[in-house]
Amino acid sequence: MPTTQPSSRRLLRSLSLALLALPVFAAATQAADQTSATNSQILQATTVPVYFDLEATLEAVHESTISAQTSGAIKAVHYDVNDRVEQGALLLEIVDTQQQAQLEQARANLAQAKAQNEDAQVLLTRNSRLFKQGTLSQGEFDSSNARAKSAAAAVKAAAAALKQAEEQLAYTQVKAPYAGLVKTRYVEVGELVSPGQPLMTGVSLEQLRAVADAPQRIASQYQEAAQIQVRVGEHSINPDSVVLFPYADATHHSVRLRANLPANSLDASGRALYPGQWSIIRVQTGERNALLIPASALLQRSELTSVYVLDNGQPELRQVRAGNRHNGMVEILSGLSAGDEIVSDALAQLAAIGSQGE
Repeated sequence: MPTTQPSSRRLLRSLSLALLALPVFAAATQAADQTSATNSQILQATTVPVYFDLEATLEAVHESTISAQTSGAIKAVHYDVNDRVEQGALLLEIVDTQQQAQLEQARANLAQAKAQNEDAQVLLTRNSRLFKQGTLSQGEFDSSNARAKSAAAAVKAAAAALKQAEEQLAYTQVKAPYAGLVKTRYVEVGELVSPGQPLMTGVSLEQLRAVADAPQRIASQYQEAAQIQVRVGEHSINPDSVVLFPYADATHHSVRLRANLPANSLDASGRALYPGQWSIIRVQTGERNALLIPASALLQRSELTSVYVLDNGQPELRQVRAGNRHNGMVEILSGLSAGDEIVSDALAQLAAIGSQGE
């Protein structure tokens, strides 16, 4: 009997320790089950849009060349290439000596025409009274009437000439038709210019459009602006309107497409877009079924992409092939099936496994 008492005590002590450990183990197991329950989801097939992408280029809606509308030497150039200008800004000036002289001459001609017209009208009034009294012949009355009409017409002609002279003077002040950027400058100070000669080319950065050539077989699908997105990098922009040219290119059998962007559109970084920038016109051509999982469920290790899949409540890593992203969700091309239960937050699961191993 004395030899068995120590072993009995040891057995009782071991059983006591095991019983004390059971609640702790059960609590840990319950916490793990709760984490799995709140951090998992069962996959179901989801309908996603099918897109067709076209390589496009951004261009300015307003790009124009300003030409001289009067003759003279360049007096001053106030803006150069790449300078930003506001609408109505004075771009350059033309020497206006000749235009000022023409304006003064036109004013003098108008004053003279008005004076002659006033005399002619007074004479016509007097002759009309005399003709009614029978003291003036028909021929003299007709002559005074014709002179009065001619004088009135001369006033109108002189007024038109004055307006034209004022316009010619105004043309010596070349102003920006819209706000934008100076793209090209064609003249220097002192250079003689004549009507029709290019002076500057400007481009507006406020209103841009994406331009692409759409295959003829799907061109009709681009007529609905709601189905089209313009992508610049990772940023998507919904166009205000879409213009599809009413004819196809005979060589490439494609149709030119223009997607007009909202004014002052920005890229993903908040920077302004600019003409010549590469972009993509993306159009929805249909729908299909796909498996989508949260982006947080992906675990990237080197070049391998994996997802924690729950098998009888136990997380196991499974390699998958990921596809396109849709609003924070990632399409799974292979490795998962509908009905699989996955862990929604892979990093949280990885941290939980690490803490259990400590």
